Amino acid sequence: MALTRAQMIEILAEADPVGLIEAGAPRDEYASEADEILSLRGIPQLTEITGIFAVSFSDPGACERETARWIVDEMQRRAT
Repeated sequence: MALTRAQMIEILAEADPVGLIEAGAPRDEYASEADEILSLRGIPQLTEITGIFAVSFSDPGACERETARWIVDEMQRRAT
């Protein structure tokens, strides 16, 4: 799965798991989470994505499982 950093940032901005973009944050607000996701090997597991957001925002529910599933699906769609 070869996504660029810009593509991953855009996916996370569209998913907006924590609602930061909707609240007016810049579209690259999730850049550090994008970097962490891109550093994972293979297709990311939902628990890896939800875990990244849980640590980043000190909230285990920061990224819901359905949102993580959409992120993974979108990553696969855009990588092809």
